[in-house]
Amino acid sequence: MEAIFILLLAGVLLVAAEVLMPSGVIVTLGALCLAGGVVLAFVRLGPFGGIAAGLATLVVTGLTVWLELKLLPRTSIGKKMFNSSASSGRAVETGAATALELIGKSGRAATAFAPTGLAEIDGQKYEASCLDGFLHAGDALVVAGRDNYKLLVKKGAAV
Repeated sequence: MEAIFILLLAGVLLVAAEVLMPSGVIVTLGALCLAGGVVLAFVRLGPFGGIAAGLATLVVTGLTVWLELKLLPRTSIGKKMFNSSASSGRAVETGAATALELIGKSGRAATAFAPTGLAEIDGQKYEASCLDGFLHAGDALVVAGRDNYKLLVKKGAAV
């Protein structure tokens, strides 16, 4: 009985941890623990015990995930973990003439670049891609070129 409880509890905790540390591996281990606990309940407690353990597992796991997704984003820790802002969904127009004039100018990353984001140059925001990879919001950058859709930037000295 203790082994069943330990497997089911470990499974629920691992599934809950997946919301905090997404990887796919954690939820897979959690699912295996839950399945193992239910199978063990069938073996040791019979069909009635196995069905009861399976239904209880579904209810507790579902409630745990629901609480994490509904209540956690409203807590102070959850507000730091979940994105609550929305994008306008419209592209920022760079235009060929404007983009050519910007090559060589310095600015800062208005958003994180991974590798694309928004660059702020001379008070205007432009869609851009960082040739150096990742930039944090606020990092200095220099316009290195352009393509048909966005500016190409590199990490730069402090502005």
